[in-house]
Amino acid sequence: MFLASSFPNLDTRYQYPLYLCLLAGVLFFPFLGARDFWAPVEPRYGEIIRVMFSKGEWIVPTINGDLYTDKPILYFWLALIASKIAGGVSEWTVRLPAALGGVGFILATYFIGRVFFTARVGLLAAVVLATCMRVIWESRWAHVDMVFCCFFALSIYFGARSLLLRKGNPYEILLAYVFMALATLTKGLIGVVLPGLIFVALMLARRDWRMIADAKLPLGIPIFLLIGAPWFYLVNQATGGKWLSDFIYIHHLKRYTAGAGHRQPFYYYFTTLPADFLPWTVFAIPALLACRPYRRAWDDPVGQFFFVWFLAVFVFFSISDTKRALYLLPLLPTLALLVANYLNALASNGLPHDALLRWSGMVFFAIVALSGFALPLTAWIVRPDALQAMLPSSIVLAAGGVCAAVFAWQCRALKTCAAVAAMMVAVVISASYGIFPYLEPFKSDRPLSLAIKRLVPPTAPLYVYADTMNDFNYYSEREIIPVLASPAEAEELREGQKHSYLLIKDRDLRRLSTIPAGWIVASDSRGTRTWYMVEFNRLGVAKAD
Repeated sequence: MFLASSFPNLDTRYQYPLYLCLLAGVLFFPFLGARDFWAPVEPRYGEIIRVMFSKGEWIVPTINGDLYTDKPILYFWLALIASKIAGGVSEWTVRLPAALGGVGFILATYFIGRVFFTARVGLLAAVVLATCMRVIWESRWAHVDMVFCCFFALSIYFGARSLLLRKGNPYEILLAYVFMALATLTKGLIGVVLPGLIFVALMLARRDWRMIADAKLPLGIPIFLLIGAPWFYLVNQATGGKWLSDFIYIHHLKRYTAGAGHRQPFYYYFTTLPADFLPWTVFAIPALLACRPYRRAWDDPVGQFFFVWFLAVFVFFSISDTKRALYLLPLLPTLALLVANYLNALASNGLPHDALLRWSGMVFFAIVALSGFALPLTAWIVRPDALQAMLPSSIVLAAGGVCAAVFAWQCRALKTCAAVAAMMVAVVISASYGIFPYLEPFKSDRPLSLAIKRLVPPTAPLYVYADTMNDFNYYSEREIIPVLASPAEAEELREGQKHSYLLIKDRDLRRLSTIPAGWIVASDSRGTRTWYMVEFNRLGVAKAD
């Protein structure tokens, strides 16, 4: 692996992290709470936190009256604390942990780059990571993965310092156990399995048995258990063992081996990773080719470490039956550091100008610029009402694409990096201001939920047909909306004598017996789909106007 050139001796100890916090701040926080929760994950998290907040619950997460066993508790605790400080649960407080996790993930990548290479390489890697598509999206989305990645990357940082570089206090390795425990409380056993897999694989590859003693297992394991075990014990006791059994069997063993949802072919990540790393994918291929000869790169302990890190995560999740693009977030720092080393070497004249970078960069960013010009025209033809929403982002894409294409053609590495980063910042802000508000009516179920609050008495039974839409739970503030799973149950409700309400999609409504128009008391269209709220009274006849 090519090494980064030296950089003038600047006091970067505080400057670079501050710059990165500012960059992450403008990428992840503006308009963070401006849009509603978008299904399926966000309203689920919002409702879990709303119920815990209203009940003063800190141990057992529930959703629609059932145990929520998908993920452990730490994300919900962070959002609860934010909600307590803010005085209530909102889109902003529920998304805040993800945004803060994104900042931590970026800073951890910087520290890894600085300790293995130079401060400038760490800075470039953090900028690359902060401005790639997947990281931006997940940092602005209510989901556990950015918080998990923050703790995962910090565990790798302290583990690598102690086990590989053997820098600093030898007891720093204990901090790796702290962050593995926090990662486990965030996403589950993967928080300890993934770092452990990386370091064990590296130990075997290097035959460095000294790593076993340096790991300080007799001290580290008790620290890990002291932080991670108490909540698992409490939730297991509170639920009679059901939470833990479902968590281990359904969401670990079954999901990994039997594809409990999101089943994908073995090559799935070869198709998603290039898209998730955009716009930096265009630099990754020339950077990878610059690592030749590969045998020499493998003999380099630094290159070996990052290769094992990448390969361990990629292979581990490729073997799993359940695959989702965001599962590869933990390996993105390795790609960011690869690109950062490459850009730094180009900027420092450590590498000759690369024709592949020149042409691929110029062509890619020219396409970006052309898409910026084409978006308003497409919007005007297809949906004229979207023209105003698309215009700011279109201008940003066109201007940023032109600048990046010119700098890439000139092989001005750092200016290309700056242009791309600035373009991504502007795209995020303009999209949050223009595109997301335009998409809101197509993505949010708030209007019908507010109709539920207005029209349905708190004591009246409300059901939903053949779907679990936690948007309705959250925005109508109803903890439980029972699900009717079959047409027979819906017909029984229709023919019964109980005053009740039913939420049902248009396609499902057409499959049931004819419902008089007067029974439909509210509706809301979301894209090509319409939700209806049907009222059944005690006599089984239409509600009087």
